[in-house]
Amino acid sequence: MQLKLIWYLMKKDWEEAFRSKQVVLSSTLLPLFMAVGVPLILMFSMNMAPMGSTNVGLDIFMDILPPVTPDWDQFTDQTRMLVITSVFGQIFLLLVPVMIASFVSADTIVGEKERQTIEGLLALPISDSDILSAKIGSSLLPILVLTWIMSGIYAFMVDLITYPYLERILLPDLRFILVMLIFTPLLGIGTITFIVMISSRVSSTRDAQQLSGIFVLPAIVLIAGQLIIVLINIWLLLVGILILGGFDIIAFKLAITMFNREKLMSLT
Repeated sequence: MQLKLIWYLMKKDWEEAFRSKQVVLSSTLLPLFMAVGVPLILMFSMNMAPMGSTNVGLDIFMDILPPVTPDWDQFTDQTRMLVITSVFGQIFLLLVPVMIASFVSADTIVGEKERQTIEGLLALPISDSDILSAKIGSSLLPILVLTWIMSGIYAFMVDLITYPYLERILLPDLRFILVMLIFTPLLGIGTITFIVMISSRVSSTRDAQQLSGIFVLPAIVLIAGQLIIVLINIWLLLVGILILGGFDIIAFKLAITMFNREKLMSLT
């Protein structure tokens, strides 16, 4: 692996991406609202809503819900709902890498074709896996930085809301750390890898973005399913992380197989 060339390609991609104000705005404003605004609206709604014993559906839900924190049995129903809402709010944080990847990663390979720089890229003394690593890394690092910044803001706001009820800091806990530091990067790698594969097989950035949008829907379903696993058992979350890691390895190997230099050159 030629780290210097990989880093050079990543910096070149960042220079191209950050020139477009549309890309910068679309990859920050909407995810910012989804990751911070929507969950906080839910938290404030739960904080202001009266909690009574007349809501049968809510009582059943609270009875079947497994303990989310070690001191779960000491909470009132309103406090439990605040905690549950804060955990469910993390799904919006997990949507961030998926949404931003659909904006940024679609341009990785096909953008080189459109800018007529693909020949120079393919002529570099670098392996296919290194090129793909550079393309994936150039999208992944900014996405992770933005996601972690939003996660910090989210955790701070959640603690402001829940501290009067819990009398302690709720986030970050072990669940939050595992989701943000391990699951989110793995999810980002898998999403970006598939979008890079799409970008290498189409003829325009618009086609890549449209096809990437088709992939986003099942990814959201995957995120929702994993969040349910998080709520049930922390060990099941670890199993989910291992499965997602294996999925990323398979996706990367498939991307290398599909990366055909001769075909890319013929499409320029």
